[in-house]
Amino acid sequence: LLHDRRKDLFELIGPGYLPYRVGDVTYRVGHMSFFQTNRFVLPELVDLVLGSDQGRLALDLFAGVGLFAVPLAHRFQRVVAVESNPASMRDLESNLQQSGAQSPAARETDVEAFLARWNEKPDLVVVDPPRAGLSPQAVDRLCKLAPAVIAYLSCDPATLARDLALLVGSTAQPGPYLISEVHLVDMFPQTYHMEVFVRLARRA
Repeated sequence: LLHDRRKDLFELIGPGYLPYRVGDVTYRVGHMSFFQTNRFVLPELVDLVLGSDQGRLALDLFAGVGLFAVPLAHRFQRVVAVESNPASMRDLESNLQQSGAQSPAARETDVEAFLARWNEKPDLVVVDPPRAGLSPQAVDRLCKLAPAVIAYLSCDPATLARDLALLVGSTAQPGPYLISEVHLVDMFPQTYHMEVFVRLARRA
């Protein structure tokens, strides 16, 4: 059978992205980039994830277009945002450049490869993975990097529970982190889907 290439084409009118305002920040979001969908809860979601954290170094893993990396860049001396999707990376670099902050850097790579090479201890790590959650290798590297705080935003309770079991452990065998906050965010009203945010603090 002959393949009809016309089915793989689509028409694009305009610059290929939309400006999307969240709080005081306007993000460039391209048509192939990931962005959280519910604009009514995004300002509160950003406030939840950022909390009151500030310091020397923050990592934003699965950064997308920089929803969290951009405001983090105004709180931390250095921010490194990691994203593997090329379309999202273009928007991420543009949004970081437009933020006016001097510290942020973007890395186009998958999270496992980045963490395997990264050895500097961060003050904060933000993770917003897809439904598959974190790989065991990523969890292991996070534990070895030992950030003071991990801010974990999840769209799948099952994989979140799996990852928390490794990070928090059990009463008999405690892990390196304690849960300090849990929040449910109704990102998808009138469906059973929920975003779950968990803040983890390193055990003393």
